[in-house]
Amino acid sequence: MDKKYEAWQNQLVKCIRCGTCRSVCPVFQAADNENTTARGKVRLLEAVSEGKLPLTPELQQRMGKCLLCKACVNGCPSGVKTDELFLSARKLLADQNGLPLAKKLAFTGLTYRKLFDLGLKMGAVFQGVVFKEAPKGRGKLARIPMPSAGLSQRRIIPPLASAPLRTRLPETNTVSSPKVRVAFYTGCMLNYIYPEAGEAIVKILKAHDAEVVIPAKQSCCGTPAFTSGDYQVGRYLAEENIKILADGDYDDIVTGCASCGAALKHEYGNIIEDPKVKQLWEKISKKVKDITEFIVEQGIKQELREVKAKITYHDPCHLVRGMGVSQQPRQLLQAIPGVEYAEMKDAAKCCGAGGTFSMAHYEISRTINDWKLDNAEKTGAAILATGCSACRMHITDGLGQRSSNMKVLHTAEIIAKAYGLN
Repeated sequence: MDKKYEAWQNQLVKCIRCGTCRSVCPVFQAADNENTTARGKVRLLEAVSEGKLPLTPELQQRMGKCLLCKACVNGCPSGVKTDELFLSARKLLADQNGLPLAKKLAFTGLTYRKLFDLGLKMGAVFQGVVFKEAPKGRGKLARIPMPSAGLSQRRIIPPLASAPLRTRLPETNTVSSPKVRVAFYTGCMLNYIYPEAGEAIVKILKAHDAEVVIPAKQSCCGTPAFTSGDYQVGRYLAEENIKILADGDYDDIVTGCASCGAALKHEYGNIIEDPKVKQLWEKISKKVKDITEFIVEQGIKQELREVKAKITYHDPCHLVRGMGVSQQPRQLLQAIPGVEYAEMKDAAKCCGAGGTFSMAHYEISRTINDWKLDNAEKTGAAILATGCSACRMHITDGLGQRSSNMKVLHTAEIIAKAYGLN
């Protein structure tokens, strides 16, 4: 066996072909094709490791048909770490075949922090040239059909903020008598697309007597790059972020994005190679908390204001399975006076976003999204709360496509309202 496949063996041999993954895999349920299941992909990788199947572009496409939602990992009776296995395969396939030029250019751009920042600020200024307003203020629609990312199918995307979060707030946000000092890792979407949610998080942290530092030199978490197989870029971004976060004396590192949080807390451990940075990560990873974790640990503020609304909650995959956060957002929402909380069926099932998955496989992701929205709308809720900006974007698109009146908010925005902060 080729040495580069030896690391796979411990996982490949565990798979007993039971098919449990079929019952939990949203992609299989939407596509009804065995090669989209975890066991189907495991069998393909076995053939690769045995020298029976080369690392072809066709195999690369098949390995890309996975949301990395971790449902198969949680449901596997044999404990196969399919997510780690498939990420490793994507790396080898990307090394062998490369990535599409658009992806490669985009990922390389992430490593030039100032240039990336300037590009998105300029994009916010000129986005009206290419996009127009969607109905009900849901976001933007392409003015003419565009042959990628579902934009030819009237996909609704959120607008870039005219002023990113990190330009709206100082790097250090002080309080009169700080009890803790926290770093707020904003990631990209809270910074450039949903800054109001980011502002809500900072206000909540300050309400809990936290001095909040928003490191100016933080970069993209790298999840889009390393989940696509570009470990060179993913590793660079991971190591840069860890060095920056290690440079401050923080009690906690708070995130408001499920994917960013899962990367900082767990996934960086599989991609960082520098031993010194790895040691820093091991210390820092223990401090990473979702905003709802932080609030519950600190203690929910008393005398909450009334928020009259029927609310349901969607579990982002990287939050519920990636970070183990599930009860905290529910506990917070149910504590707010006036909130009628309604649990939807399959709340922890993937919405179909999957980062770049919904861009490459929009029709499949829409089908999966429709199942989520059917369950959400059956609750009769007016608001769907979630803790992932990618989920928010995808669910908002789906609601717009079906002309639903349901609104999507970050959980922190609702909590901030109950705290009287907005």
